[in-house]
Amino acid sequence: MNDNTPKQQRTKCEIFSRSMGFIQRVSNFNVGKFAEFSERKMFTENNGLNTGVRHQDLLKKKQLKAA
Repeated sequence: MNDNTPKQQRTKCEIFSRSMGFIQRVSNFNVGKFAEFSERKMFTENNGLNTGVRHQDLLKKKQLKAA
């Protein structure tokens, strides 16, 4: 990436995360909470339980048990 934008013209991007039931800035996390946040696994809708390969596997197991 070749970004020649001066630092004065950039806007800091804040990252928010839902933690302990409420949304909070990641920049406000303490050391322990930030370590926990860093270890979290991100997922997409395709990996959710109602779509994708995982859903198909669950349906196959359910059909085998019914048979």
